[in-house]
Amino acid sequence: MGPAPSTSPGAATLRVLVDSGLRLAAADVPPKLLEGLVKALCLPNPAYWKLVRLGKRPGSEPEMLYFLKQEGGEVRLPRGAIHLLRRLATEAGLTLALEDARTLPRERLPPMPTVPLRDYQAAAVEKLVKGTQGTVVLPCGAGKSVLAVGAMARLRTPTLVLVHTLDLAEQWRQHIRERLGQEAGLVGAGEEAVRPITVAVVQSLARWDEARLADFLARFGFLILDEAHHVAASAFYRLVDCSPARYRLGLTATPEREDGLTPLLRLYLGSTLAAVSHEELVSRGVLVVPEVRTVETAFDYPYFGAADYMPMLEALAEDKERNNLILGAVAREAWAGHLCLVLTGRVAHCELLAQRLSATGLPAAALTSEVSREERKALLDKARAGRVSVLVATSLADEGLDVPRLSRVFLAYPSRARGRTVQRLGRLMRPHPEKKSAVLFDFVDGKVPLLRRHHAERRQQYAQVLGTAPVAAAAPRRAAKG
Repeated sequence: MGPAPSTSPGAATLRVLVDSGLRLAAADVPPKLLEGLVKALCLPNPAYWKLVRLGKRPGSEPEMLYFLKQEGGEVRLPRGAIHLLRRLATEAGLTLALEDARTLPRERLPPMPTVPLRDYQAAAVEKLVKGTQGTVVLPCGAGKSVLAVGAMARLRTPTLVLVHTLDLAEQWRQHIRERLGQEAGLVGAGEEAVRPITVAVVQSLARWDEARLADFLARFGFLILDEAHHVAASAFYRLVDCSPARYRLGLTATPEREDGLTPLLRLYLGSTLAAVSHEELVSRGVLVVPEVRTVETAFDYPYFGAADYMPMLEALAEDKERNNLILGAVAREAWAGHLCLVLTGRVAHCELLAQRLSATGLPAAALTSEVSREERKALLDKARAGRVSVLVATSLADEGLDVPRLSRVFLAYPSRARGRTVQRLGRLMRPHPEKKSAVLFDFVDGKVPLLRRHHAERRQQYAQVLGTAPVAAAAPRRAAKG
C-alpha cells in the first residue's frame, strides 16, 4: 500500500490518514459509501452461531462482528481494507488522498549478515518492501521464519515479532541470534526486555493499558505476526490494529479458518505476498514426503450425542488396550532409531504415555504447559541433538515446533480440524540429513461412528496436502505391554 493517491480528472477527494488503521472524517464520507463499507466489513460471529447450534441462548454475544468503527466524528477501518476503500471510493466517483502517518523510526538496525533466501522467499521480501504489508502462506518447513529474518536484514528497522507461546518466542530469538547475530528482547513470562528487535507474547501485551501499549508499539517500524491465522482472535487483531509500524508481515501455513473469519487475515495484515504448495516444494526437494499409516483400535463407546463427547474422550485416554497399542507402535519406531512425537489432547494422557515409555528404557519426556519454559527449551534442544527418542505432547506442539530431525508422528487423540491436520503433517516435512523416511501414524477408533467420520475427514485432508490418499487402514493389533 503506497501513500500516493489515485487521481482522476474532476473527481472529488476523500482524505485518508494512514497510521495503525485508515482514518476518515465522518462528515466527508458519503452515506452510500459508508453503507458499502459497513456491509463489507461485517462477518457472522462464530461464537454466536455455535451457541445457536447447541441450542443455547446467545445472551450478550452479538450475531455479527463489525470491523468498522465510528466515533468522535471519525470513521476507522483496518489498514488492509485499503483495497476495499479504493474500489468503493472509485464507484462513488471519489479519489483518495492518503496522508502517511505510519511509524518508521529514524534509528536503523546495524548492518547484518545477508540471509540466503530461496527464490520464492526473496520474491516475497521484494513485494513486502514495495507494498509495505502482506501475508506469506507457506507449508511447515518451507522457511517462513527464514523469510522474515531476511526481511529484517533488508529493512533494518526496529522490529516486533508477535507470537502466541513462549516456545515460539524462544525459537524466534534463536533464529535471530543465529542468522542475524542480534540478541532479541523478550516480552512475556514476566520478562520485559525491549530491544531493537523484540519478540513478544500476544497474551502478555493484551494485558497492558492503552497508553503503555501505544508507547511500546510506536517504537517499531516492522511488525511480524507468526501463525497469522490467529489474527481472527480479538486479542490478536486488536493488537495488530494498534500498531502504526510502516511494515506488516503475517506468516501462516494454514490461512483458511473453519469459523468463517479467514477475511480478517487480509483486513489486518494485507494481501498474499507468496503462496507455494506442498507439491511444488516436494518436487523441488525442499520438503520431505511423509507416509500416512492408519492403525485401527478396538476402542468402542456408546456415543449418542454432544453430551457424550467429553466422557468418551476421557474413556478413550484411559483405555488400557488402546494405550498399549499406541505404546507398542511408538516403542518399535523409537528403538529403530527414529525421533518420535506422540500427540494427545490431555495433559494426564500425555504424562501417562511418557512415563510408560520411559519405563521401557527409552529416553522419553512429556511436553506440556505443565513443564517449565526452561525445561521445554532443554527438551527441544535434546530432541534436535538426538538425545531424546520420544516427545509426548499436547496441542502445544501443533504450531511452530521446529525439530527437523523428527521422523515419526503418532496421532493418539481424535481430531478433524483441517489446520491442525496440516500442521501435524508439516512437522514431518522438514528435511534433515539423518531423516531417511517420515511416517505419520493415525490411530483410528472406527467402532465409534463419529470418530470414524472424523478420520474420513482427515483422510481427505491428507490427500489434499500430499496429492494422494493415505494407505488403507490396518487391522487392529494388540501391542506388547511396555
